[in-house]
Amino acid sequence: MTVDITGAIDLHCHYGPDAHRQRSVTAIEAAAQARDAGHAGVLLKSHSEPTAQLARIVAEAVDGIGVFGGICCDHEIGGLNPVAVEVALMLGGRIVWLPTLSSRQDVANGVAAQLGIPGPGLVVVDDEGGLLPEVREIADLCRDHGAVLATGHTTSQEHHVVAREYANRQKVLVTHAMEELAGPNLSVDECAELAELGATIELCALTCIGALATRPVADLAGAARRIGVDHCTVASDYGQAVNDPPAEGLQRFADALAVEGMSSADIRMMVATNPAALVVR
Repeated sequence: MTVDITGAIDLHCHYGPDAHRQRSVTAIEAAAQARDAGHAGVLLKSHSEPTAQLARIVAEAVDGIGVFGGICCDHEIGGLNPVAVEVALMLGGRIVWLPTLSSRQDVANGVAAQLGIPGPGLVVVDDEGGLLPEVREIADLCRDHGAVLATGHTTSQEHHVVAREYANRQKVLVTHAMEELAGPNLSVDECAELAELGATIELCALTCIGALATRPVADLAGAARRIGVDHCTVASDYGQAVNDPPAEGLQRFADALAVEGMSSADIRMMVATNPAALVVR
């Protein structure tokens, strides 16, 4: 069964060259393949560099598709660096991820060490559990520019602090929820709690399809039903050399969700309508 995902926007597309992993596509290849598949847009993600300026260049090279960028608040850009975030947003960035591979969570997981990323892990809260001033400044910048504040690979506690503070008044995205290989491996109950606070929950192909999958597709389909498809986005998180190219992976994920009984309308809402509401202006 093939689901029509014309108009899809993949909000989590990796590309090469990359300092940490071998990649399956360049940014231009990712955009061209998404366009040829009938997608409306693709958002380029890098853990080590801002991508808004690259997205503008790729958009000029690849006609017929929206190409978006963002910035990860990792060691490579100075961590929680509001100045770097502001520049990225001024250049058109649509998503700001709180620390990912440089997060305290990924240092604790051992993911950072596997990729040669130095510690100590970055945190977004102080010892009393309150948000750091620089996180508040970054969140305000996201609000002012109409950008998405994404939770990155922060701890479950940090996810909840961010969502409680901001999700009811600006766009907050929970990054690749339920992923076991990076971040806090949120449970379905935790995802539902975050959605109730107002966050959008991102479900990714990487989690359940391909060489790095750790959960069955049924888990993510069940999570979407529990959370509500109006509070979910579907993305690939692909670009790894060991997996399909992102556009192909997104289609496989949509088709697999349909096999699990999800309707075409619900899948389209998560893969096209909801992502567009987050990043299209």
